[in-house]
Amino acid sequence: MNFKKFGPMNIGLWIRLGIKHIIMDFQALFTQSKGQPIIYNGKELKMIDRVTLKESSTKIKITFLTTDSIWKQGVVIKTKGYFDINDQKFSDKIVLWEYTAPKEVELIVKSKDKILVIYNVWETLDGTIHYWHNGGAMYVEERDQTRIYDCNDGVADDDFNDLVFQIIVLQN
Repeated sequence: MNFKKFGPMNIGLWIRLGIKHIIMDFQALFTQSKGQPIIYNGKELKMIDRVTLKESSTKIKITFLTTDSIWKQGVVIKTKGYFDINDQKFSDKIVLWEYTAPKEVELIVKSKDKILVIYNVWETLDGTIHYWHNGGAMYVEERDQTRIYDCNDGVADDDFNDLVFQIIVLQN
């Protein structure tokens, strides 16, 4: 289904389709802010999250909590360095898909600059991988060493339940 034609001018069509959330194109707000975080309904939303690591070698655990989307959902993590998963080295950028990865993934980030970059992606029904446009946004909740990500994919709504995952920074 092509949701582009279901813009704000077609709210009646959205209602007939059973879409009950506010139609919200976060892309326009992120364009206006030049990609910086925005405030929406009192929450800071991000296109991308940058986590400063204490050590250049840091163990993390990614846990997929829930999904609620017609599209496949994933997480991109990248760093200037590589990732070690079960004694296998992976390049500076990997995608973990909720439907193929284990529910919990532990890995070691080997980062030259101690920065971990995180953002959500989705694969539409035609097989195209998307990120950072239309309704795409993340709300990040921080609790000690845990970050919970409530993600919105390209459907221009504001439910933030398309993908929910957490990242825990573990002790080395």
